Amino acid sequence: MTPMPKSEPKPESRTRRDKRNQIVDAAISVFARSGFHSARVSEIAAEAGIAYGLVYHYFKNKEEILNTIFEERWTGLLAAVENIADSPGSTEEKLVGITSMILGAYRVNPEWVKVFVLEIQRSSRFSQPDQMRSVGRLFGAIARVLRDGQAKGEVRGDLDPEIACYIVVGGLEIVVTGLVLDVIEIDSGRDESAYCSRVAASVVEIFLRGLAADIRDQ
Repeated sequence: MTPMPKSEPKPESRTRRDKRNQIVDAAISVFARSGFHSARVSEIAAEAGIAYGLVYHYFKNKEEILNTIFEERWTGLLAAVENIADSPGSTEEKLVGITSMILGAYRVNPEWVKVFVLEIQRSSRFSQPDQMRSVGRLFGAIARVLRDGQAKGEVRGDLDPEIACYIVVGGLEIVVTGLVLDVIEIDSGRDESAYCSRVAASVVEIFLRGLAADIRDQ
């Protein structure tokens, strides 16, 4: 039997999806600027350029909007991380790739990362089972990279990858938080892409080889 061709999404469905994304994008800007608790739905509507009541046509409240920001945007980032983790390459290449990609997310969309760090990660909602399972996939992906590295002889076999992955993510989290809080500044004249690549390489270098000087270089 010849398979039926896939039909294109109906214009109404596409329009609805676009409008919903428009509201989510506006909410990210408002939450990043005002903070979740201080933000008002009317601000989100104004940012999106739509009528106040239309926001409630797509979302019950701003809590649901924030949950959507996490679920949809985090899912996309996580898929990219898992793709790198499960691709061919050395342990160092994979860790640098994952770290560069996460730092690149801040460079491309700093408002989303700010909302994630300040409004989601540091709130009680982050302890909800669904969100904890989703975040757990990040640790699982990095643990897979480390176990693969052990199998290849690239990572010490006596280390527990389930513990080591927390050290990788923890170090990266501190760097991202430093960027969000402007503790770590990127000079306006500096190539941000190259800067993020150098930071990613440094994070992985410290994790894999430590801080001790190589006596061969002295």
